[in-house]
Amino acid sequence: MAARVAIFGLGIIGGSLGLALNQGKDIEVAGYDRDPETMELALQMEAVNRTGSLQELSAWADCIFLCTPINTLADIAREAARFCRKGCLLTDVGSTKQDIVRVFDSLAEIGLRGVGGHPMAGSERKGITGADRYLFENAVYVLTPGSNTPPDALEDLSSLLRPTGAHIITMDAEKHDRLVAMVSHLPHLVASALVSMLQGQDEALTLAAGGFRDTTRVASGDPELWTEILLSNSSLLAEQLESFIERLTRLKGVLQDRRSAELHEFLSNARGIREAMPAKRRGLSLAEQELVCIVPDKPGMIGALGSYLGEKGINIADIEILRVREGDGGTIRIGLSREEDGPAAVETLQSRGIKAWLR
Repeated sequence: MAARVAIFGLGIIGGSLGLALNQGKDIEVAGYDRDPETMELALQMEAVNRTGSLQELSAWADCIFLCTPINTLADIAREAARFCRKGCLLTDVGSTKQDIVRVFDSLAEIGLRGVGGHPMAGSERKGITGADRYLFENAVYVLTPGSNTPPDALEDLSSLLRPTGAHIITMDAEKHDRLVAMVSHLPHLVASALVSMLQGQDEALTLAAGGFRDTTRVASGDPELWTEILLSNSSLLAEQLESFIERLTRLKGVLQDRRSAELHEFLSNARGIREAMPAKRRGLSLAEQELVCIVPDKPGMIGALGSYLGEKGINIADIEILRVREGDGGTIRIGLSREEDGPAAVETLQSRGIKAWLR
């Protein structure tokens, strides 16, 4: 798809989109940010080919990505619409979709096409310097068309996003918001509540081992950003929170009455659901096979693993350091693109003296 793409908001998502899209010979990428220094950095990093004002780029673009804070999306969409050419495609990257999709539907009256979007990818880093060309590789990218979205808009946006490596799925905006309330927004509140219980409990902090840190990792998110996200989905999130409170209340009664069989059943069911979750996925993207290997703590070992497997034509879909002991070694999980490559990958690594097994 030949396109002139404008990105409004050159933070980590906007910058990463620019880096990913700016590889196609038929795509020209321009960017706007309220911070002039950020626009200059985006040019230096080649995340964009050019910069300009919101008005200039709105009139120039075939497609506009709104990558600004979620509470600004509606106003910026309406402002950009004043200058867009008929047929321009507008999309966003916000974490909730119903409000912005309603705005996009209203803009159809003046000949603009709108599709909500939510890339299920991110980083603990902030700003353009945290941008990554491969941020969306193997990540789920949800598109939420509205009632006034023409079919060609969905097709054009999907085609434009395909080179990012994202797995594109489509769903209704209300369904999206309900699901993310369950699997993203509620866990953030729960993790934050768990961490808050440790305030002033220095001994508890000392005992908080890996399990607690893993469970509460998301509580380290940016408070300003997450305040906006949670409030943007407050009604559906409140429903999920109420359901969670009901479950906790039932568990409280089970514990008080020492109903061991009921507790065991609850834990067994939870374990079954958890184990059915695809551990090999990033978002909804599946690595078909995974293996674990033990490697020495030496410079270049991760690169060597890729080289060993690459020589055999085996593609790595995902790689993760599970544990490491400095000066000794560590365990690494490797996700493979094809299930049938598993045995060959294990054999290849073992032939190099590396302990490896399928997971």
